[in-house]
Amino acid sequence: MDLTLQQDNHNAVIGLIRTGRIPHTVIIEGDSKEERDSAALLLAAGAVCTGGDKPCLSCIQCRKVLEGVHPDVTVPTASKTSKTGIIALKDLREHMSSASIKPNEAALRIYIFFDADRMLREDAQNTLLKIIEEPPQDILFIFTVEKAKLLLPTVRSRAHIITLRRSFTPDESTVQAAQSVTDGIVSLYEYDLLRALSSLGDKTAVENVLALVTESLRLAMLYLSGVPTDDPTAKKLARKLDRRRIIALSDATYEAAQKLRTNINLQLLLTRLCTQYRRITWQK
Repeated sequence: MDLTLQQDNHNAVIGLIRTGRIPHTVIIEGDSKEERDSAALLLAAGAVCTGGDKPCLSCIQCRKVLEGVHPDVTVPTASKTSKTGIIALKDLREHMSSASIKPNEAALRIYIFFDADRMLREDAQNTLLKIIEEPPQDILFIFTVEKAKLLLPTVRSRAHIITLRRSFTPDESTVQAAQSVTDGIVSLYEYDLLRALSSLGDKTAVENVLALVTESLRLAMLYLSGVPTDDPTAKKLARKLDRRRIIALSDATYEAAQKLRTNINLQLLLTRLCTQYRRITWQK
């Protein structure tokens, strides 16, 4: 499989690999399915690579991962008789039967659950949790999901999360619109936020603005965690809001962006989002 990763997303995965300390469980969220799948395979290749700069993508171990024939890399899938595409417990247990067996060629066994938010029900996630809580030293779980919050909190709490970002170059009007929204979020006056959201013309404009708002919230969260930033909007959000509120705002923004893909009335969506933003920022 050819890997198609935007540079920022590629760097995020490579950065983890080259720390030399890949966690036993990694969740890859965000961007498109193609980007998430590529990131998962890049991470798996890096974990078994025998080349110099990992992953070299040219050694036999890397090539086997990319070609889907590595004996120590398992991609659990639903049975052929499944009508829902969900992995049944019986099938999951069969896939996981080799977890306690030493790897064949590599230093560890890898299990990649593509689209885990759709493929794994709660009972299946709880079954995996028993292994994730006390994993063997030579095992790596990789989950790809549209959003990490769609997995059980108990699974998320034991995983390292890589958030892939969709790259686009916004024009000046989009930047200004996003700035108006973030200013409205921290404003004492609800009208400022409502006016900023109501001025967005169509779904494409809303999608682009929400992407910038999401990025500002992400940077604000990192800033609160001690990561420096030169972004003035992120600093303003971090000064005005605590971690809990920023997480809740991020979730509300994500949900609104998802609903843009449906036939929802745009003005109703923006009005609801305004209400959510105000409830989150005003709650004690």
